[in-house]
Amino acid sequence: MAAEAPVQDLIDLNKLEWLDLSDLVRMDMDWRHTLVLVARLHFGISLVLAVGTLIVGLVLRPESDTSIAILVAGVLLTVGAMGYLLWSARKDEERLIKNLWPLVGLSILSVSFTVFLLRGLQGDFFLLYLLPLVSAAGYLGFTGGLGAGLASALAYSTIVALSVELSGPVLTALLLRAVIFILVPALFGLITEKHLSLLDALRASHTQAIYLAVTDSKTGLFNQRYVTTRLRSEIARAERAKLPLSFLLIDVNNLSRINRELGFATGDAVLDSLGKIVEKQLRATDIPSRWGPDEFGILLYNSDATGAEIVARRVASDIAAENFINAATGEPLQVSVSQGIATFPSHTVDRTGQELTARALEAVRVVKARNGTGESIAIYSNGQNS
Repeated sequence: MAAEAPVQDLIDLNKLEWLDLSDLVRMDMDWRHTLVLVARLHFGISLVLAVGTLIVGLVLRPESDTSIAILVAGVLLTVGAMGYLLWSARKDEERLIKNLWPLVGLSILSVSFTVFLLRGLQGDFFLLYLLPLVSAAGYLGFTGGLGAGLASALAYSTIVALSVELSGPVLTALLLRAVIFILVPALFGLITEKHLSLLDALRASHTQAIYLAVTDSKTGLFNQRYVTTRLRSEIARAERAKLPLSFLLIDVNNLSRINRELGFATGDAVLDSLGKIVEKQLRATDIPSRWGPDEFGILLYNSDATGAEIVARRVASDIAAENFINAATGEPLQVSVSQGIATFPSHTVDRTGQELTARALEAVRVVKARNGTGESIAIYSNGQNS
């Protein structure tokens, strides 16, 4: 069966105990948690403002005024919509982060209703716009901050035009506040983007380092060190599920001679072809590796010795059908393998995986000791006659 996932998708960062990935994981999680926290704080402050607006609309201005009722309703509806967006994504950070654009838009509307309602009262109520503006910069970067600033400047200018007679001093103050509305979130957004750009660069470098650390450069498969770290956890998982786990070791019989007589370019080409053959036969849950200089190791989850033997025979069949070529002369090249199988818990109950791989190697030695009898696969047994 063809592999359903590339090697990169099988890498579980939590299993790489020998790599220090704490900084990368922490930075990613901290940034996401910060966005979620700011969004919730934003809503909390908006809710407090909505309650204050309700008090102003119903207590301080109790006269019957349709416009006041509309403004109060507008504030409550926009804040209610913000609350719904947060509530609907309360357990889904991805969805919450996608809702940040509408949250900022609703917040600008809510602040605009509030500022218009409070017109004529003493106070620098225009500063309320800084809440959605700073949040937009943190959420959405330079473009989002600039867009929110322009929207806030337009909304505030409309409120001023509807509230007071436009004069020189009023226009000057309005222009200054509009510039503040635009510049503050744009600058904060630029800083945010620089931070995210650095985080992306660190993530990319860490990912590349991880990939290089756990894979073999010649085949693209995992290396022995990675599979060794996975053995213990995979055995524990199989034991909990009461499922078998097999290790298939494939030894390339004549790779040393190919390297010595035909050159390393030919040997590397053989390894690359064998790696593709091995990977083609595996499931997404199987873990293929370059186990040694001339060996491949495959961890087969939920596979007993019989199932592992089926995989081994498919690999042997594909190798026999493959046209290996001498890189120097272009002539056909004969390649053969010896394969050994050991299974947990049938052949070992050792939970570290060391006995499992050692007994697969013993099975390979049995094949090699048969001196060309035609059988290239052996399953480990105490008598070593399987």
